[in-house]
Amino acid sequence: MTIDKSILSFLKNYSYDVEQINRLITSAFCKENDLVNTKNQLIRNLLINDSNRKEILALDNLCKLFEKTKQAFNFECLIELFEFVISPNDKIVNGAVYTPKYIRQFIVQEALGKAEKPKSATACDVACGCGGFLYEYALLLHRNTNKSLTGIIRENLYGIDITEYSIERTKILLSLLAISNGEDRQEYHFNLYVGDSLEFDWFEVDDNIKNNGGFQYVFSNPPYVGSSNLDDQTKKLMANWSVASTGKLDLYIPFFEIGLKWLRDGGILGYITVNNFYRSLNGRGLRKYFSENEFHFQLIDFGGSQVFKSRLTYTCICLITKQTGGIQYTRSLPTEIKSLDSKDYIPLEYADLNDFEGWHLDDLNTKLNISKLENTGQKLGDLFPIRNGFATLRNKIYLINPIREDEDFYYFEKNETRYQIEREVCKEAIKPNILKKEDDIPRFKEKLIFPYTYLDRQNDNLFEESTNRYVKPIDEPTFRRRFPFAYRYLNSQKEELAKRDKGKREYETWFAFGRSQALYISGIKLLFPYISDAPYFVLTEDEDLLFYNGYALVSDSQDDLLFIKRLLMTRIFWYYIRHTSKPYTNDYYALAKNYIKNFSVPHFTDAEKNRIMAYRNKKSLENFLLKKYNITDIDFTS
Repeated sequence: MTIDKSILSFLKNYSYDVEQINRLITSAFCKENDLVNTKNQLIRNLLINDSNRKEILALDNLCKLFEKTKQAFNFECLIELFEFVISPNDKIVNGAVYTPKYIRQFIVQEALGKAEKPKSATACDVACGCGGFLYEYALLLHRNTNKSLTGIIRENLYGIDITEYSIERTKILLSLLAISNGEDRQEYHFNLYVGDSLEFDWFEVDDNIKNNGGFQYVFSNPPYVGSSNLDDQTKKLMANWSVASTGKLDLYIPFFEIGLKWLRDGGILGYITVNNFYRSLNGRGLRKYFSENEFHFQLIDFGGSQVFKSRLTYTCICLITKQTGGIQYTRSLPTEIKSLDSKDYIPLEYADLNDFEGWHLDDLNTKLNISKLENTGQKLGDLFPIRNGFATLRNKIYLINPIREDEDFYYFEKNETRYQIEREVCKEAIKPNILKKEDDIPRFKEKLIFPYTYLDRQNDNLFEESTNRYVKPIDEPTFRRRFPFAYRYLNSQKEELAKRDKGKREYETWFAFGRSQALYISGIKLLFPYISDAPYFVLTEDEDLLFYNGYALVSDSQDDLLFIKRLLMTRIFWYYIRHTSKPYTNDYYALAKNYIKNFSVPHFTDAEKNRIMAYRNKKSLENFLLKKYNITDIDFTS
């Protein structure tokens, strides 16, 4: 649902104090829904009374906003408000995000539709947040079995969250649900725990769960927390889970293994989660885990379509039954999931998928085409080095756009201060992410302050000239003496430079770039962006030109790069990317090394190469290339 911005703004400015905000939201809900006379002790303790004039005023103002905006203060509004008032810092560290009702409802209904619906069926949310999935399950079980909500809360619902206030809000939500349905009790018995799912043992806290071999259902929206926001204790605990063994750590990945560990045989797991585990490097361990266990897996991929308003996250729904089976895969818009039926799913066997390189979850004809595009000739990554650009970690400091220049200096302004920098300490740089054609390079070149010197590595062969060059930072006294203006400028930015890597990493010297990569790349370069909505490859013969926010194929041969550019600028290559790479919103796709390195280049005779370079009609060129790949049926629009 969409809550009026004036209500959200009011709450944002009111307080992030957990007790204060819980009291305000709970009191407003009870007032708007005539529940203030409850005898439930938890809710009564939260109701604002006449003793605090500030709270009374805030409550009156909030209720007036609901009246003015004609906003219905129903349970969905309550759930979304509880998620909204989580502090921004906690959202980053714990990965909390509001899951829309239609997603929760679909997952719970689909899971219950695949199994019997006994009154004793237990459901657990292993990262329950404010209780949205447990609320949805309680409603559906109550409707299907007519079991009391009091009994469902006591016997069927289980949850855990790392934050105490989330468990408190889940208790509030479930209590209000029971009260509003005529089951007002002085207290309810909850199976809700504050804890870390990475180390929590459900069998130790509940004999009933242990005796039944686990839960019938596990529902969740696992936390999305990347490696840079994980604390050391979390990283240590993640190492205990086999699926979190490859690539950059991401907290959602072990939650699959956690959920399936506590699921009973034949039970069903339902997640809304990040969709790149079936392609990404850090998903290798998870793919292997799924394949080894051969779980029955229904996967609804949303591609680049967005589910969450507050995050740019690419997601899918996973419904996994803890029994042997294959994968049922489909793509869908999030809003169209209710119209899906069995014919919309493509059946796939684990044995036909590549756990190491990534799963290509498309129809069989597409899979065959992808196989041919990867195995007809040499791999692109074997033909050319694929290099990443430099990374200063503070481009706004090192990159400048001069307002004028002379023989000795570049002049520029920053924060209303004018600086001059020695030309000799600067290099030219370009950002491939904004390039479309070669003519763009002169227009978008920037100057890069480059406090480094080039050195040659020792060559053991006295009869060969060493070309194995490397760079190292200029020593500080020399830098200060030779380039006093550049040194003075960077010194004025020293405090900001120290914030890189959250101040936890020691650099070779304080003015060194954040990373030492790509500071010397010898050769002609074919530049291309990190992500794109079309194949853009731009050639530069300037071997000294450095680049950032993009990649480059590197070669000593301009002819070789011009030839490969012809292949990569076709719909054939883009078809491959769209079916193997990570999708982003607005039909953008990743072009990282892992996504392009396996694209193969057939063997061409010299006559064929000349023919390819001579084509002026792109469709004729593509038809010729399809014959070389032995592809007879391809849909470039799919």
